[in-house]
Amino acid sequence: MSKTIHIVTAFSRGHLFDTHVAAYGPMGVIWHPVVFESEKDIVSSPFPWVRPFIIPDPVRPLGWFDVGYHKKNEFIKGAEIADDDYYMVLDDDDSIEPEAVEALKGMDNDIVIISMKRGYHIPRDVIPERFYPVTTLIASPDNVQIGMISNQQYITKGAIFKTLKFDTSEHCADGYVAIDLKERYPIRYEPTLYALFNFYEPGRWDNPYKIEFGCMVNDWHRFDMCLRQSQLSDFTLQVLHNPETACKGLNILLDKIDRGGNDIAILAHQDMYFTSAWVQQMLGQIAMLPDSWIVAGIIGKDVKGRVCGKMQDMRMPLKFVTAHLFPAPASCFDECVIIVNLKKGFRFLEDMPGFDLYGTLAVCQAWEMGGTAWVIDAFAEHYCTRSFSWRPGQEFEDCFKWLHERFPARVAERIDTTVLPVKGGLPRYDAELGDDDTNPIVNERGYREQRASEMALQNQ
Repeated sequence: MSKTIHIVTAFSRGHLFDTHVAAYGPMGVIWHPVVFESEKDIVSSPFPWVRPFIIPDPVRPLGWFDVGYHKKNEFIKGAEIADDDYYMVLDDDDSIEPEAVEALKGMDNDIVIISMKRGYHIPRDVIPERFYPVTTLIASPDNVQIGMISNQQYITKGAIFKTLKFDTSEHCADGYVAIDLKERYPIRYEPTLYALFNFYEPGRWDNPYKIEFGCMVNDWHRFDMCLRQSQLSDFTLQVLHNPETACKGLNILLDKIDRGGNDIAILAHQDMYFTSAWVQQMLGQIAMLPDSWIVAGIIGKDVKGRVCGKMQDMRMPLKFVTAHLFPAPASCFDECVIIVNLKKGFRFLEDMPGFDLYGTLAVCQAWEMGGTAWVIDAFAEHYCTRSFSWRPGQEFEDCFKWLHERFPARVAERIDTTVLPVKGGLPRYDAELGDDDTNPIVNERGYREQRASEMALQNQ
């Protein structure tokens, strides 16, 4: 039997009423816009599934954040709530992917927590309290903590929904409610279902980029089992089988992607796996970069030679999640994912032989071109099959020597690689790099993102 889904909204943006009706109608939900008596005219609708809940006007002025929690509490306290139906909270500029609603209709768990996408940009001219990052909030037991979960993500049966209460004096009240739910009930986590945060906020969801993926393949079975299974049905992928060298093959892919009128190329290994939220997360990070950016990666080393990025090597349960503020300036990338700004005309130097170290080459070339290279926050899974006993061979050594000969110290202060875990990295020479561990401000949008990250950490 299909579960009935109720969406409860603390509503005040009257100009978005018809937008919500058009979005929620096809989903087959029951929508409860909660408004004050003085606002009831903005929620008039002939549709029986739109069920406004009218509450008395407050006796004292409420702050912009208090109003939302107050309206939700009043609905919970006074509305007729069905014990076995599902209830979720979406604010009046939020939405949800239809696929998430359909999946929820087939569930019967007491509580379900889903993920939430948060757009591509922090809009300009927003007040500091609304500097919400664009990083995707992933449904996970580890993320049920302040700053890592929001009330749009938890869906509860009505019997539990009746017990919720948001502290109107606490900005992070929704996080505390989530923590309380985790302590009291078993929870089903659905990381691939998504709510859409501030979906109607001007500027947050604007995506100016056209992208395409590229992959060199030497094992079709591996490709079919990993990269091809990624949740990237909205994007195209160029494939090249067994090129002569990595750099020659990658340039063939870049030429094809460039001719397609794309802005960004994603060069991925055949054994990578991406969720449906990855592209949005990646583009949100790219939007923070300065105009000088040429290449980016998801895992590499920073300018001091420390491992930097977020990724899981699926040979082991541990994840790479470093404590950097992202985007972070890079000294090299792991070659599993390299992101190229096609507007800069970047192509790999085909003089470098073999299939190693082209992630280091990309960074060195970016510097030589007068541009920048970055590690971004865009977690993905790498189903690597390389044995842990692997050691660099002669071809690797030849490439490494070639890099040192090709890029003098005035161009490449550091020539590094992720496969050599030397303490402190591999400095080009003995220059002191200093003790400042903070990232530079990458641009105005990046500054706002960093401030949002810092505020989230302070609230934990």
